[in-house]
Amino acid sequence: MKEASVKGIIRKVLLNSSPVQEESIPIIQSGSDIIARSKNGTGKTGAFLIPTIDKIDVKKKKIQAMVLVPTRELALQTERVIQELGHFTEIKTMVSTGGTSVKDDILRLEQTVHISKGLFLSPFI
Repeated sequence: MKEASVKGIIRKVLLNSSPVQEESIPIIQSGSDIIARSKNGTGKTGAFLIPTIDKIDVKKKKIQAMVLVPTRELALQTERVIQELGHFTEIKTMVSTGGTSVKDDILRLEQTVHISKGLFLSPFI
């Protein structure tokens, strides 16, 4: 792992890692797909964001990851977790949800964005 990633992770997660994180992070880092289920507050968001943050190359000025979530609240929560875990990195993020101007989103995307989070509206909702 990159040193900057490790600093943020130690600061937030690894001192108190959860079982879902301990089991899933190595699988995700290996490049394998995974489906993980656990109760609220057990660290699922950190479990998939830690390997994601570690793989971001901040020298590349383009989106390298996109996180789609079902609610605005979860998009904002994910943004906060990325900021905490990536505290010592130069990763740039943006949240795009309904109720905002598409023009504003386009203007933000013209700047450097490494991780984009957005509201995913499922046809099943």
